[in-house]
Amino acid sequence: MHAACKNRKPRRSKLAVSIAILVGSLPLGQAAADDLRLTGFPSLVLSGLAADAQQLPMRGPFDNTIKADTLDIVLEKTTLDEVVAQFGGTIHNRGNDAAPVSWLCYEVKIGDRYNRQWFISDGRGAEGKGVLTTIAGDEGDAAQSGCEVGPETLSHWTLPVPSLDGGEKDLVATFGAATSDGIIRYTHNVQPDADGKGKLQSLVYRLKDGQIDGVALSQYTLR
Repeated sequence: MHAACKNRKPRRSKLAVSIAILVGSLPLGQAAADDLRLTGFPSLVLSGLAADAQQLPMRGPFDNTIKADTLDIVLEKTTLDEVVAQFGGTIHNRGNDAAPVSWLCYEVKIGDRYNRQWFISDGRGAEGKGVLTTIAGDEGDAAQSGCEVGPETLSHWTLPVPSLDGGEKDLVATFGAATSDGIIRYTHNVQPDADGKGKLQSLVYRLKDGQIDGVALSQYTLR
């Protein structure tokens, strides 16, 4: 299965197209309150540039509760203000009222590497502006503009899926297939409830030499 996955031609499922439409038009380059662009791995994910990555379905929805140091974070419930109250920092904004995107970024230097945690709200979910729709983590050799120094313990957050300390083998064990280099996306479509609201869940990974160096978890409720 692994070898077949690596040689399979990438294709875009209906769910992937929906996600690309939803997040691919985010106003990452528009003028805004603080004129700071969303960069790093999250910008690759949210701008839609990762939409053509290999797509694979998840066997079921992931648990959208994330343990970040002393704060339990729930996608589409926890707000950026709650994250600031716990860790400090500055909320950055882009876009306008019709298409907003806001985020926080914290950075921890570990040895000669920088570990970053991103908390993002695109303001388009059913829960409204300022509510987290995406969390992401990535690593790099240099500090990132717009990221503030966070507590060292924040780099040890607990995800319900493989994270930065994992690799290709962990993804294969969890999802059945992976890639050793490049970007791969796992998706799940939660069927509409009695109120007609469905959910889109997406996991995007970036790997280099079999090691995960970028991960993003997103959830959107569709009205």
